[in-house]
Amino acid sequence: MVRWLCWLEGEIVMADRQQLHDVVEQLPASELDAALRYLRFLWYDSQEEEPIDAETAAKLDAARAEGGQPVALEDIKRRYGL
Repeated sequence: MVRWLCWLEGEIVMADRQQLHDVVEQLPASELDAALRYLRFLWYDSQEEEPIDAETAAKLDAARAEGGQPVALEDIKRRYGL
């Protein structure tokens, strides 16, 4: 069972998955999107990022240099030989 530390009524306690599920169940529907985004942020933030190779870095630099302009799908296919 995975456990987290949390602050409850002035003291630190261990939270388990069931407690988290219980809190989520009590959230109003209007808050579910925000809660999901936050939980995904926590999960993604905890993942180790893999280093990228020089080829991938060059492709990222080239994409950034395009200035965010739309590119037609056919141009992408032609560029990458698809």
